[in-house]
Amino acid sequence: MRLRLAGYLFLCLTFFYQPLMLSQTIQPDDAVQADPLMIIKTATTDMIEQLQLNKKNIAEDPTVVMAIVEELLIPHFATNTISRKVLAKHVRKLTKEQKTKFAEAFRFYMIRFYAKIFASYTDQTFKYLPAPDYSDKKRITIKTRLIQDGSKPVSIDYKMQRSGNSWKIIDLKIEGISMVISNKKQFGNQISKEGIDTVIAKLQYKNNKAKNNE
Repeated sequence: MRLRLAGYLFLCLTFFYQPLMLSQTIQPDDAVQADPLMIIKTATTDMIEQLQLNKKNIAEDPTVVMAIVEELLIPHFATNTISRKVLAKHVRKLTKEQKTKFAEAFRFYMIRFYAKIFASYTDQTFKYLPAPDYSDKKRITIKTRLIQDGSKPVSIDYKMQRSGNSWKIIDLKIEGISMVISNKKQFGNQISKEGIDTVIAKLQYKNNKAKNNE
């Protein structure tokens, strides 16, 4: 239960969707993009705002959450980097086309995963620990806590990597459990048993079902 609730902090980022309001909310700011802690704080604020504004729409159409996640959360992830890390040793054996197809399918897998969590969002609060000095760093970990009544705070750590003048999330740890490592084990086993083409096909099938709200 704690891990499920902890998933809400992943924002720590259709038919009834409000694209104009959302696009106005997330116009990038150079100062924010250059500060890894502010990236997480801003993404959290924008995500909560849209979840609250679209409560009724989300209840009627789950794809609304996917649209919000794709717009607000996914841009903060280095999805191609994460995809390569998940493929791990298998990446060397794949063709360029297979790598591209897996990366695209895995990106929408992430959208589905977070959308499922956000669809059940309630009014948890978030605490952001001070960020260490990152002026000369290429990588940094932003530590946060999910605060919920009657339960111990849950630790959520964002591993971020400098990307030009901004920062991207390359891993998340919930109570010490790494998103990248967990998915690397899951997909690695599947690829070893079934082959990359079958794994991609299954991902695409599930993604298409989600897109069609099936």
